[in-house]
Amino acid sequence: MPIVTSQIVSQINKPNGRRKLLMQATDQTGKIWEHRPNVPAGNDDAATLAAWVVDLDADLANLEAQAESSRALDSVGLPAEHQTQAELDKATISLLMQIEDSLEFSQTLPWFRAFEQRGGANTNARANYLGVTSQEYGLVADRYNQITGVKSGLEADALRVWTKGVGW
Repeated sequence: MPIVTSQIVSQINKPNGRRKLLMQATDQTGKIWEHRPNVPAGNDDAATLAAWVVDLDADLANLEAQAESSRALDSVGLPAEHQTQAELDKATISLLMQIEDSLEFSQTLPWFRAFEQRGGANTNARANYLGVTSQEYGLVADRYNQITGVKSGLEADALRVWTKGVGW
């Protein structure tokens, strides 16, 4: 279980006996997660903490993939901590393929190229690494190959922009 400790750190009293709890849980990497639920008077705080820890534990892989897809926009990737690297890569690619804006999607190209090196030498190896069919992986590879040309054109266009005082 990736959550190694959990506790209720404090509470704030609210009107009508309600309270806001500050709960913390620490995962196996040392990261501290916080949750601040409002609870009614007479609440079983230990049960609330336990239920949150179960939900958090189940969601750690999804949270990791969401964080990795955000880092991919900055061409940064981190090793998996809450799942296998292949599972993280697959979940991240799934999130990246949902990006509608082509310019934003193109920013993930360096992350994808790093994935390709991890995933294997060719389409079949990468599809096997991800646990998908070659046809399914081909959709991903085709989108990235197409955006490569677009990105080159956009970068070349950016070099043609006049700075203030240059031009007509």
